[in-house]
Amino acid sequence: MIHRILVRKYIGQSSLLFYCCALALFSFAWIRVWVVSLLDMGQFKTILEQFREYEKFAPVDFDSLFTYPGRVGMTFDEPVVILCTVVWCIARGSDVVSGELGRGTLEMLLAQPIRRSTLLFSHATVSVSGLVLLCLMVWAGLGLGVYSTCVNETVQQPTLQIPFLNLDLPLTINDPVKQEVPLRDRVDVRTYAASTLHLFALGFFVLGLSTMFSAVDRYRWRTVGSVVALYALQLVMFGLGKAAPSLDWLLSLTFFSCYKPQKMTSLVVGDGLNAPWSLTQVLPDGVFPPLVYPLILIGCGVLFYLVALYSFRNRDLPAPL
Repeated sequence: MIHRILVRKYIGQSSLLFYCCALALFSFAWIRVWVVSLLDMGQFKTILEQFREYEKFAPVDFDSLFTYPGRVGMTFDEPVVILCTVVWCIARGSDVVSGELGRGTLEMLLAQPIRRSTLLFSHATVSVSGLVLLCLMVWAGLGLGVYSTCVNETVQQPTLQIPFLNLDLPLTINDPVKQEVPLRDRVDVRTYAASTLHLFALGFFVLGLSTMFSAVDRYRWRTVGSVVALYALQLVMFGLGKAAPSLDWLLSLTFFSCYKPQKMTSLVVGDGLNAPWSLTQVLPDGVFPPLVYPLILIGCGVLFYLVALYSFRNRDLPAPL
């Protein structure tokens, strides 16, 4: 009974933030698929070839972006998608203890017959459920975009190959013909199931981290600042590790190295839908099998929650100001 009351309380507190993030993620994913359909694949390839020297900064090699599944899958690496997910996780995780302390409501809550573990579990139920729904909103936006969009493709003209010279001569002087093809014929929405799991794993890691900081601190602003500072530091380490070969050891010290949604898309395109769920096949440029990377993030998130539970149950709460 108490658990249900707390869940309803936390749903009411987070509903506005959830609706805003869900609308932003769904709309952005849908619109991005539509934008992908506006770019001619040949022209896009020509433009991208001019930036080959910056390929090391990309989350995946450029060759995978020359396919429609690869270009749609880049949605999971867009700053807007990651930002909305991280905003939800930091906002909800930082509120569980230090937020209640700052508002002066935690003492009144714990004055009721409520166990601290029940309070933390109720908050986690709402936060994790919201995170799952937000990740599914991204997937749903991609699905709607794929099924409601058509792309224009250039039909290759017949050519005659001249032996020994390796020349292809066109057999017609007509302009290339363009045909409209439904995007669902080129993209399978199931391709992005593994990418959605990676987005959830990243969010769960940040959510657990925020909850842990909240459980040991008194001020919510300090909790948010600590998590954001650590997130920014990890992002800088990831960028430096990608930019300089001499600093590639930094990649093993940042959790961003476990976030590989685009790699999963390329793996599905090359090896089939079951490839990202393997625990035996190692990625070509990775250390672990594909499924291990999101499990590392989820495992760290669970560890952070356990630390938060231990700290919250054993700390002396200060009196409200």
